[in-house]
Amino acid sequence: MNFGKLTFFVLLAISLSLVSFADGMIMPIHQDDPYPLILNHHVNVKIENEFVTVHVDQEFQNDGYRDIEGQYIFPIHSGTVKNFQIVVDGKTYEGQLLSSDEAREIYNKYVLERKEASLLEYSGTEMFTANVVIPRGSRIRVQITYEQLVGVNAGTYYLFYPLSTERYTTKPIDPVNITVDITAPGKIGFVMSPTHDVKVERVSDSNAIVTYYSKEIPDRDFQLFYGVTEREYDVKLVGSRHESDDGYFMLFLYPTIEPGEEMPKDVVYVMDLSGSMDGEKIEQTKKSLEYGLGKLNPADRFNIVTFSSDAILYSQELTSASGQAVAKAQIFSRSLEASGSTNINDALVMAEGQFADDERVHVVVILTDGEDTTGHSTEGIIKAVRGAADVPLKVFPFGVGTDVDFELIDRISNEFGDGIPTYIRSDGELEASLSSFYDKIARPLLTEVKLEIAGGAGAYDVYPRSLPDIFSGSQLSIAGRYSGSGANTIILSGKLAGEEKKYEYEIEFPDKQTCPTNTKCELIAPNYFVERAWAVRKVGYLLDQIALEGESDELVAQVKTLAIKYGIPSPYTSYVSTTPEGDEVRRDVGIAEAIGGWGAIANSFTAGAAYKSAESAQDAATYAAETKFVEGKTFVQIGGVWKDTACIDGEAPREVAFGSPEYFSLASNPEMAKYLSIGERVWVCGDGQVLVTPSGHEGAPTNGTTTGPEPTPPSPTPPVFDYVPYLALLVLLFVAVVFSLGRRPGAEVSEVDMHRALSSDTRVQILGELTNGDRTPTDLSRKLGKSKATISEHLDKLVEAELVDKIERDGKKWVFYSLTRKGKSVTKVGG
Repeated sequence: MNFGKLTFFVLLAISLSLVSFADGMIMPIHQDDPYPLILNHHVNVKIENEFVTVHVDQEFQNDGYRDIEGQYIFPIHSGTVKNFQIVVDGKTYEGQLLSSDEAREIYNKYVLERKEASLLEYSGTEMFTANVVIPRGSRIRVQITYEQLVGVNAGTYYLFYPLSTERYTTKPIDPVNITVDITAPGKIGFVMSPTHDVKVERVSDSNAIVTYYSKEIPDRDFQLFYGVTEREYDVKLVGSRHESDDGYFMLFLYPTIEPGEEMPKDVVYVMDLSGSMDGEKIEQTKKSLEYGLGKLNPADRFNIVTFSSDAILYSQELTSASGQAVAKAQIFSRSLEASGSTNINDALVMAEGQFADDERVHVVVILTDGEDTTGHSTEGIIKAVRGAADVPLKVFPFGVGTDVDFELIDRISNEFGDGIPTYIRSDGELEASLSSFYDKIARPLLTEVKLEIAGGAGAYDVYPRSLPDIFSGSQLSIAGRYSGSGANTIILSGKLAGEEKKYEYEIEFPDKQTCPTNTKCELIAPNYFVERAWAVRKVGYLLDQIALEGESDELVAQVKTLAIKYGIPSPYTSYVSTTPEGDEVRRDVGIAEAIGGWGAIANSFTAGAAYKSAESAQDAATYAAETKFVEGKTFVQIGGVWKDTACIDGEAPREVAFGSPEYFSLASNPEMAKYLSIGERVWVCGDGQVLVTPSGHEGAPTNGTTTGPEPTPPSPTPPVFDYVPYLALLVLLFVAVVFSLGRRPGAEVSEVDMHRALSSDTRVQILGELTNGDRTPTDLSRKLGKSKATISEHLDKLVEAELVDKIERDGKKWVFYSLTRKGKSVTKVGG
């Protein structure tokens, strides 16, 4: 293959809609070739008022065993291209701009040839594309710059970036880095991503830099919302309403009050110095306390209560936060040592006795890693604290580790705080969590906060139930439901330096979602993340009630219903169905994976706290391994089929062959295409039930139901897998293994064990795939056309036989598998 003969063609169509830039991938033309690695991916977005410039820079590498001939695909929804070029071995090739009519044909081609149903997610979009050849071991760099308009609706701006194409790689990407530099036509208010953990740096009132950085393989598209205002508070509403159901909303409040209007505060730091805090915990506690003292304003006052067997005051009265006083207290914090038992009761009572009845903000920060071990019960502590609280105050509790008294921390937070405690699982998170909190409470603006929605919206089921104090730089989000629509008045009230304040803003609650002219409805209607974020909040409060008041059939039933519908991990949630072979399978909608590491007793408390504070669904409710939430539906994998949890028992689905004309007819509907993109075998329920199977008659998981009539045989499609070379490889592998074991009588793995490991065609296929490089179970599932659960079981057998290594990286959710030296030797002889 000749680089001089590289041809490039670009397909583009321009349609002005909400801003939506895209992400590129390389699809190998030959079915047996692996995907090239995506080494790194940098996106720089510059927004000037409503004008957007996007620069994408990606680098790929061929780590396979031969040259890869492929097609670079770059899905795009709107924009004007300024530059598109590919660099191979230091040489730059410019692209060409052609029509977009072939885009859908190209997507469908790879859906069929590579069994990549996930490409249907981009069906109907336009693309850039270029033919490329990547020699073995070589790299290719792709750079694209284009311009477009940002989407604006009532002062709310929206960005969308299809990051999920990064799943077409086999190793973590180092890094995925998105930078969005926003210059707005007014003050920037709330900024949030419902999909990713972003950092926001506010450079000035009208300039903010939003960054996302990760070394993992992304599994969802990137979304960003932000508000622009000239008012004291940026108040924006994002609504979601479809069909005839009541709507869902998220209301965001961000203070844009000028500096200097914040209120002075009194802060008492209550630090646990019991023996169990020794080591890394106490070191991080000292650093975070020193940091918190440094965040105090000159008008603030402070004190410190340390406790172990006894509670001890740092000063007999509150100390003004002058530079000299703070420096002295910081020196004191460095001298703290851990020993003794845990007297939480006396420490809290002592802290609350520090406050006077004045107009200042009163704050208590308590950090502990255990239970009160001095004979005080939870009820006794709550009663004592209640008796000592003569003035308005807020207590912010931090529980560290798995031995903390979760019930006590929750009770303190609900009665004296904002109802959302912070639980810190590992010592390493302690300093970062506390430092972030001290940043948040540095400048209080509004206390005793209340919010009223006046008008015909009919808002109900709103969370949080009680609003926290508002601090400068902090963001408040409220989730709820509504039955009406139209203009409503948001009335925000509270106290500022003892003076009653009231702010009123007009907000429009949308009726059912409509499709504005010249827009792509699938991008904007409905906002499913709003619906799921509300559900996450509600599950958090239900779990909170269960943890504090005990289980009831009604509460548990509500948790189960919401958790199954929205794919939210909970201690009570599982989904039971039957495989085509008649085996009953239970799938947890998995709290262990999402919240895990706390232990069974703590799950309800930690999940409840995390969900109540979640600004978006991604903050707390990570999907379980066998669960996916797509466009308002939750799918659970049963027997290799992704089944919609909305399916009604007893109804037989209409079967459709993967890749058939009927299949692509269904995929022409953008919403259905999103559902079908989950995998090769999908069971979707709505107006009717549709089951997609590779052959059209393989059957479906049921709950005592039967499948529908056998459909017309589908048009021929490429085979899922060519077994002939692997059967030959199997015979050679047996010869190689027997020969190898005969020469090594001391081998740890017996001949019988090795025979069992290689007695499966699937395991032989897996070994063949691993000769091309490290792979994840998801990669192997897609390549071999088998469920991820099946692939994982076979990988476990190969690991036991010492033919394959399982590679896990700290802090990474992706697990890779590679051939061991033994695995390489037998596949080399076998090949």
